Amino acid sequence: MNRTRIWLMRQAGRYLPEYREIRKKEPNFLDLCFTPNLAAEISLQPIKRFDFDFIILFSDILVIPYALNQKVTFKKNHGPLLDPVSSINDLSYKNMNQNINRISSVFETINILNQKKAEKNLIGFCGGAFTVLNYMIEGGTSKTHEKIIGFIKREKRKALDFIQIILDLTIEYLKKQIDHGVDYIQVFESWAGLLSNEEYETFVIDPNKIISNKIREYSPKTKIIHFPRGSCKNYINFLNEVECDVISLDNDYPEEVLTIAKKKKIIIQGNLNPVDLIKGGPMLQKRTLEILEKFKDVDHIFNLSHGILPETPIENVEKIVKLVKNYEYT
Repeated sequence: MNRTRIWLMRQAGRYLPEYREIRKKEPNFLDLCFTPNLAAEISLQPIKRFDFDFIILFSDILVIPYALNQKVTFKKNHGPLLDPVSSINDLSYKNMNQNINRISSVFETINILNQKKAEKNLIGFCGGAFTVLNYMIEGGTSKTHEKIIGFIKREKRKALDFIQIILDLTIEYLKKQIDHGVDYIQVFESWAGLLSNEEYETFVIDPNKIISNKIREYSPKTKIIHFPRGSCKNYINFLNEVECDVISLDNDYPEEVLTIAKKKKIIIQGNLNPVDLIKGGPMLQKRTLEILEKFKDVDHIFNLSHGILPETPIENVEKIVKLVKNYEYT
């Protein structure tokens, strides 16, 4: 088997001193995402430092509501803030070209990275439709998610109208990313774990299936990564219904996932806990080696179970990169 490949979600970010230096000069996060030279430089920072196997585009899943003319800002030490919406009439969605033009600088970033990626694979991405809708309805990050849960229960038809608008724009956005040179796309369904049963089927599986099918039809060579975080036992339903090349796992999933992945030749991505990466020490080595051993019988991309945390020590990242690249299967 070939060496296990490695990259980390949010590998370009606040734990890197070189990133923090750029943020001092450009404190507005969205402006940073929409400045191609800087966004490309940030995308490449972890490659220069750690020689990861994949470059991931520096951007954000909330460029989609921004493109729909919802106000999106980022507050320091808090996260995203959006003007909450309650109706599709709060959005500007009837002119796809206009929506795409609002975020076209992202494609310029991809052009730059495509010229500089050498032998590395470039990952573009989007948020899953339910996850994006969550932020749009909640007005940002939420601890309880009461608004979105109440909305899809009481106003299912309205919620599905939102999902369709998000899907249409997301698919076009991904197609443009592919046109400009990404090799993989990852769909971050970060709040999949909020739902179960019929709601999970309707708001997680169905939209992700549509994205996969449309992208597969548009560009068969583009690899698709899905990350329905928090799905637990629903990982099985997801894998049985949504076509993907790579499934990204968090820390809670049924063992049957490995059987399905092996049968369908799906690559497993994951799944070191970001907190373990902060703690370091012998436990980090132990956990890293356990993951490598656990996934040795399937094609595996080493990654985290969620994004790298800002307080992560550089030396701990260096340690796992060395462990993964030097690991010999027994």
